[in-house]
Formats: sequence, structure tokens, C-alpha cells
Amino acid sequence: MREDWKEVILKDVAPYFTKKIEAKELNAENYISADNMLVDKGGITSSVYVPTSGKSTLYSPNDILVSNIRPYFKKIWYANSNGGCSNDVIVFRTIENIADSRFIYYYLSKDDFFDYMMAGSNGTKMPRGNKKSIPEYKIELPPLPTQRKIASILSGYDDLIENNLKRIKLLEEKAQLTYEEWFVKMRFPGYETAKFDEVTGLPNGWDKVKLDEITDYIGRGISPKYVEEGGFPIINQKCIRDNKVDKTFCKLTSTSKKIHQDKILQSFDILINSTGTGTLGRVAQILSVNEIITVDTHVTIVRAIESISKIFLGRTIEYNQGRIEKLGKGATNQIELSKHDLGELILIDLPTLELQDLYETTFMPNYQVIDNLIIQNRLLKEARDILLPRLMSEMIDVEELELGTLQTAQ
Repeated sequence: MREDWKEVILKDVAPYFTKKIEAKELNAENYISADNMLVDKGGITSSVYVPTSGKSTLYSPNDILVSNIRPYFKKIWYANSNGGCSNDVIVFRTIENIADSRFIYYYLSKDDFFDYMMAGSNGTKMPRGNKKSIPEYKIELPPLPTQRKIASILSGYDDLIENNLKRIKLLEEKAQLTYEEWFVKMRFPGYETAKFDEVTGLPNGWDKVKLDEITDYIGRGISPKYVEEGGFPIINQKCIRDNKVDKTFCKLTSTSKKIHQDKILQSFDILINSTGTGTLGRVAQILSVNEIITVDTHVTIVRAIESISKIFLGRTIEYNQGRIEKLGKGATNQIELSKHDLGELILIDLPTLELQDLYETTFMPNYQVIDNLIIQNRLLKEARDILLPRLMSEMIDVEELELGTLQTAQ
């Protein structure tokens, strides 16, 4: 360790923050629990549950939130707003004149910190970090100017990722708003002169069909035989969130495992989580496939017939996600979505092929941009996570990276 770096423990630079906030101040956007923190340092999403009474732990901008349940999921978030969190989320508040909050956030983002939490954890099925030992975690702390330089380099990656996410959101919102305008509100190009069927209530040329009438394949994936290397990727339920497929969470299954051709994914296949409360019903369309890849038995593949627009069907099933979630049957923790119910009970207002094609040709370029941005973000995350431990252990001179690193990343 360099002479100007010193070893400290976590509680001396970022102790627990335990001040409380009333439940009436909380909502789906500012309440954080382990359930709405995303795995592998993915940040947060909106909460599906918000307490209506009692108090929660307060957090503010620049605080660091870490889930204390199952530390191996590596759930951590750098707060950018005010809110409250559950008892299973730890809030660290940095002492400003000693440490840079973003530097500490990145230091705690290292795999080493989560390994430390797991080493001292209690429980087997749902291990929790030991709140007495966590504050004793050792940190190699450089001078404040160096901390800020390191944080600036790493946050540059996160800024690029965030900008890409904003672009993706705008493109998706435009496509979704147009979908609702054309196919839900029936204000499609030429609607002013369109004639409607008195029985179906649909424009002439449209049909009301069951999902299985316009699909080539509806079925679950395979039971994987996991391997560390040499296999091909298999998508699980964690990969499907916010109507996107994140291959970061894929595992590998052995190439010796025989797979029926129907279960090998194709571009624009639609994937639906099909097991478990809170997970069942999530929908995402995989935009491009350039490798052998499949899904496990907890995910259903829906593949459009050749005669309809795959982009149209993808948006339609996303629009019906709420209805799909209600099709699950079984005990609370074992609900399942059957392919029969999915195919028979989801009814679709199918527009003319000309209108489907117009929608697809209008938005296909956008989806190609979205796919490229998703790939770019995955590469940025990989580069950041490789760089992170090297910067923190002095393997790389900060001054060498200050100007050139992010230009290379872009």
C-alpha cells in the first residue's frame, strides 16, 4: 500500500445511518426494500409494496444502500433522492471530510465486500449479513483528491450507461404510445374513413383471435445441466425485467444436453416468466439472436407465425402483461402459467397486415438502436467491473486513466 493510502474500517468513514421516516412520506418510487433492489449492482426499480404505517430508515442523496438479505445477489444503490427503506436494507452515510461518498460506493461494489458479508452471514436458505461485523470491513483509503479521481473515472462509465438507458426509454415510450394510439384507441392512419363491424366493434379487415392461432410455438424451455465454461447461455427469470432481456444473468448449460429445435431462440421471440408470485407474467422480446441460446423451464417461448408482424405481436403481448399475470394457477409460492391458458385465454385484436407492416417498418430502426444500446451497456458494465478492483488496489495508476479511459469505452 502506498504511503499516502491508509487502512481504515468502514464504520470510521461511512457508519450506519438509522434516522427514521414516517410511512406516510413513502410511495412506490422512494421506498426501497430488498425486493426492488436489482441484482449484480443493477440499482433499483419501483416498489410493488409500500408500508402504510410505522417508520422506515431514512435515506438521502449520496447515501449508500445495501441489501442485507442474500448478499451474494450484490444489491447496492447510490441514492439520488430522499426516501425510506426496509429493515433488510442497510444505509451507509459517508463522513464528508474523510471520504468521498462515490468512492465508498464503488469500494463497496467490489465482489470482495459481498464475499465479506457472506462470510459473516447467518442462516442458510436466506442468509443475512452480520450487522456487527459489517462495519469492521477494511478499506484501503487514498487521499481525498485521489478518491475523487477514482470515483470520477468509474462514474463516467455509469453516466454513459445511464444516458443509454434514457435513450432506450424514450425510444420504447414512443413505440408504446404509437401502439396504444393505433391499436387500442383505434386512431391508426386512415381511421377517419375506416368502417367498423357492428358485431365485433373492430375495423373491417381486423380479426379477434386467440394467441395460439397466430403462433408457431408456445412452450417452456429446458432443464439445464449447468457448467462453468464451454456451454451455451440459458435465459432464466432473472434475465427478464422491465420488458427487456438482460443476458448478464445468463448461466451456461452443457453442450451435451440435446435441445429440440423449437426451444432454440430466434430473433424476436417473446419470452414470458411463467413461475412464482411477483415474477410470473413478466414479458420481454429478444430482439436479436446470433448464437445458440435457450431458456429454462421457468420461461415460456412465444413465436409468431410468418404471416404476422413479430414486432406487433411483441408489443401486443407486452400490453397484455397485466392479463397474463392473472392467469397463474396454484399455491401462492408455486403458481404456474400453463401454455394452454396462455394460448387460449389471451385474445388479440389483429389488425390488417398492411397496418402491422406499417408499424413494423416505422419502428424497426428504433428496436435495432435499442438492441445496440443494450449491448453497449453490457460492455460498459464489464469494462467498469474489470477496472474497479484494479483502481482500488493501486494496480493501475489513476493519472494514466484520467484522460483516456472513457474515450476508449465510448
